[in-house]
Amino acid sequence: MDAGRDRDDAGRDPARADLDGDPLAAFMPGRMVRWVRAQAGPEPVPDAPDRATLARWYKDFDALVAAARSSPEARAAVERVSDVPLDRLPVKPPAFSKVCAALHATCYDAGLAASRLAGADPAVVAERIGHLRRWLATAGRSTTWLEAAPAPDPDPAVVEELLTPPRSFTTDQVRALFGALFGVDKGPSVPGVRERFGDERVREALLAYLRTGERPLREAVAADLAAGSGPGLDPDLGPSPGPGPASGPGSDPGPGSGARADAS
Repeated sequence: MDAGRDRDDAGRDPARADLDGDPLAAFMPGRMVRWVRAQAGPEPVPDAPDRATLARWYKDFDALVAAARSSPEARAAVERVSDVPLDRLPVKPPAFSKVCAALHATCYDAGLAASRLAGADPAVVAERIGHLRRWLATAGRSTTWLEAAPAPDPDPAVVEELLTPPRSFTTDQVRALFGALFGVDKGPSVPGVRERFGDERVREALLAYLRTGERPLREAVAADLAAGSGPGLDPDLGPSPGPGPASGPGSDPGPGSGARADAS
């Protein structure tokens, strides 16, 4: 790295810059924010990254952390931006696309999405879900199925059949279910919807659609997502593993710190 970039005019290391107020801290942990800022070229870094940009940042930073196990140069780059020791950072965390897919499938319920990512460090999963759910609620809202093109109204006769859930859903029944509940023909998963709301609440929502055309579960999903910290896990609210500053959007508690788990 150019020595001129090692310190700013005040003698501070830009890779350890204060993240207070940095908009990117809502969408990724502090160590990644510092890395994005440090490696940025002459083009401005977007405050509200689109899907391609954010996915690339996650992929490239994960690759850097993985390489740090064997590359002194990569290790130095990680240690320069991270307050979390390298041995506490996962070699293979759940990928950006996999986390987003789990959130889409479960109607953006953080706790249920985490259960679909079993096998990874729970603290790492909570951290990723918290940040990416927040991105889906704001800068990434256009990528959610809530923003998909409206589906044609389903056949009321098919919707009535769904008042008693079948053992196995046909493609037409899935489209009718999602059309009646959410006004889309794809997006979540049938198991995700049933786990999120339960069969009785789904039945009540289907009846509401048949009677008035209302979609109360769509409204519930949209409201929970807009709230930013709906049911489930939020890594920014977990206690630190030891003495230190309180966690917040700009903090970097890292894997191993506590995470709140709310019942969904």
